[in-house]
Amino acid sequence: MRIKYSILLLFLLAVAACNRSNVSIKGSIEEGEGQSITLERLDVNQTTLVDSSTIGKGGQFTMTTNLEEPELFVLRYDDGQIVNLLLSPGENITLSTDATSFSTEYSIKGSEESENIRLLVQQLNSTRSILDSLQGLAAKMEDPESPHMKVIRSAYAQAIVSQKRYTIRYLVEHMNSLSSVYAIYQKYNEEDLVLGFQEDLQYFKVIADSLEVSYPNSSLTKSLRADISRREAEFNRTSHLNSLLEMAEEPTGLLDLSIPDREGREVKLSDYKGKAIMVVFWASGNQASISILLQLKSSYQRYHDKGFEIYAISLDNNKVQWMNAIDYNEFKWINVSELSYPNSRASVVYNVSSLPAAFLINREGDIVARDLYGRNLETWLDNLL
Repeated sequence: MRIKYSILLLFLLAVAACNRSNVSIKGSIEEGEGQSITLERLDVNQTTLVDSSTIGKGGQFTMTTNLEEPELFVLRYDDGQIVNLLLSPGENITLSTDATSFSTEYSIKGSEESENIRLLVQQLNSTRSILDSLQGLAAKMEDPESPHMKVIRSAYAQAIVSQKRYTIRYLVEHMNSLSSVYAIYQKYNEEDLVLGFQEDLQYFKVIADSLEVSYPNSSLTKSLRADISRREAEFNRTSHLNSLLEMAEEPTGLLDLSIPDREGREVKLSDYKGKAIMVVFWASGNQASISILLQLKSSYQRYHDKGFEIYAISLDNNKVQWMNAIDYNEFKWINVSELSYPNSRASVVYNVSSLPAAFLINREGDIVARDLYGRNLETWLDNLL
């Protein structure tokens, strides 16, 4: 008899443990009947399918999973819209939304952390809306140097600053939450992180240190630490570009370009033949290339009057952001941009695969060296000019 009671007790304990780890998501999606929906586990760089369902009558659906610890998930609707969730073992969550605004106008109950993520998404969407409106206004301006354009650029910069401050404040207040991992990877677009500059890596490290105490075995914590190592290696590689010279084996001749400047006037590269020219590819959202251009300023000031010119091509598609970077960093050389990234003819002509990329052209129009900066560049200029 005691054996039977022991088996029953073990069974009940197993059921209780299962219930504690079980997570259920019940949802109501207005006008979503018949559409598909998936639940995917979110890692730093990828998602993994966990469950899928067809939305039933009245827009109802139910999904379940088992968890040992809190994890990030993506609930993906049939048309690609997503809702980000931070689920904990034992939670019973209720989601309400509609088919047209699935990812923007939803309410969630039963998960405090998922509600925190909803607020993060809401704030970033608000910032994106402001930036899009300002870009639209800038596109209608005929004079890029008008007082109105300066007001637009100032408002654009302030929106960026406000979003960054919001994110940092959230991190400070939620250091022990895995929602902080979601916060540090938020992006304005597919390319630009809110915390995308080299100095922002400190926030990644602080969050990783905190989560290694709270969630040492979490896959998110481990992925975050690995990503920090990758980012550090990339930044270190960039900082040593001066020693990574790629000399052209043979002169290739001038590859001519004609690209609009900030006023919309076409500037031909061949018009500067007879000078030593550096063609530099960069982007306003790429901190590595900004750092290189800042380094080039001293060489430009020293050799410009002797016949040295810089033809800086920005791989951007945002005119306000491009102009802000030029003005803020005081880049006084020739600044041009097709404003068509990622569809750049110039980058194809010069076979640019990463930023920054610089090509030194002699007075005859031959490419003689690549990626020369600082003392190495000036040694070349002493011989070319």
